[in-house]
This record gives sequence, C-alpha cells and structure tokens, in this order.
Amino acid sequence: MYLSIGRIFVSTFVLIALTVTVAWGGLTYNGSSTIGKGFMQVGAVDQFSKITGIRFTTVLNDGTGKGLKALLDKKVPLAGASRPLKQEEKDHGLVPTAIGYDAIAVFVHRDNPIKNLTKAQLKGIFTGRIRNWKEVGGNDAPIVPNTELLAGKRATIEMFQEMILDGEKYGAGFKQIDLPRDQIIEVSNQKNGIASASRGLLVATSQEMRSRVKVIKIDGLNPTPTNARSGSYPISRSLYMVTLGEPSGEAKTFMDYTLSSAGQEIMKRNFVAVK
Repeated sequence: MYLSIGRIFVSTFVLIALTVTVAWGGLTYNGSSTIGKGFMQVGAVDQFSKITGIRFTTVLNDGTGKGLKALLDKKVPLAGASRPLKQEEKDHGLVPTAIGYDAIAVFVHRDNPIKNLTKAQLKGIFTGRIRNWKEVGGNDAPIVPNTELLAGKRATIEMFQEMILDGEKYGAGFKQIDLPRDQIIEVSNQKNGIASASRGLLVATSQEMRSRVKVIKIDGLNPTPTNARSGSYPISRSLYMVTLGEPSGEAKTFMDYTLSSAGQEIMKRNFVAVK
C-alpha cells in the first residue's frame, strides 16, 4: 500500500522536487520525542528521503521546549511540538502546522488489578496526596509514580499538569526519567508503578516490555483514535510541526510530504491522522 501511495505522491509533487535535489544540503529536526520517535524515526524520514532525495542529517528528541528554542535560534529549520504554542512563541514568529492527534496514556504494570481511574484520582496520585493503591480500589501497596524530567520543558509534562493536575505541582520524590519510552520500561519492571506517556510510544519498546504493561481508562474512556480525535479522552492533544515563519524550501517540502497520503499513513501507525 505504501508503494502505491508513494507513486501517487511522486506524480503530483515530488518529481518537481527531484529536479533540484543537487541544491539541497539536508534537513535537521529537534523537539518533541513523541513526534521524533513515533513518526520521524518509524518511517517518515526514510520514506521522505526515498521519495524526494532530501535527507535528514540530524533528528534530535530534546523535547518541545528545547526544540522550539533551537528553532528560534535558527539552529534547525523544523521543530516538533506536542502541545499548542504559547502566545509569546507565536509572537516571535513561530508557525505551527497540525500534523496529527495523540493521546497521553496512563500505564501501569499488567499485574495491577486497576483498570480505570478518575481524573480526581489521577490528580491525587501525581500530586502525592494519594500514596497507596488501596485508596483507589487496588492492592494494599505503595504507588510508585515516575515522570519525565520536571525541568526538561517537555510537552507531555506540561499537558498532563494542565489537564489532569489543574496546574498544581507534581508530588515530591517521584523518579524522574529522561525519555518517555524509558518511563514505560520502568513501569514494566515495577509492579506498583504508574506513568503517563504518549500512547504512540509503545512502539519504541520491545514486545516483551509491551506485554508487561497495560493502558488504563480515564473516567471510563480509552485513548482510542476516535476519542483522541474528538477530544473526549481527557488527555488528547494535537501534534505540530513548527517553522520560523511560513514553511519554505526543504522545510515546506517535508511539510507537504507529512500532510500527504503517504505521510499520513505513517502517522496512523502510532497516532491519528489529521486527514
């Protein structure tokens, strides 16, 4: 299926790009690890290069905040953001383009009997006010949350804090982990663990690790594509590719690819397509 879609894309757009391949030096990306690992590095970069002849020299997953700063500093032409841009970021000329939808899932160990938590219960857990699983209907065991680096300016931390904690601070003493994929791995090895991370990042873990964790419902809702697109799932969000000013040159070529049928098919591997 990808080959046929790729041919259509080439016939309508990329043949023009191929005629000037010799003028391109390559693209660089920094920003959201959700986008980087769940879209760029699971096929988009390779397919884009094959179709257009343009290559990516660097794909960094330093998080939304650092990626946007690199974009403002003109160190990269493309940044990924898994949260809406702030007004001051727009005021500095950053232009977001929605490329997909995502749901932040809550992971627990497969042996944890909990299948659903309310938003209020999650807020209690991640602010540190609820410390034992029996308080939310589970086993008599301490709750062991982990988070991304709280000072890392990563979008998932900010979105979860805004949507679930209502802006309150995270509890003290939680284990902080640099990469969200490693948060899921941590839960797979910790029977009393809990973490929030993009549902799409499960693909970045091994099959063995995936078999040792489960995604629980929030207020009775699963992070399905339908619920993410509609926004009914409590932690749904849009994913953005961001440029400094309107996209142009190679960056626009990649944006056009991302929103094409070929790019959106890869987006659908782990997220929800915008088209």
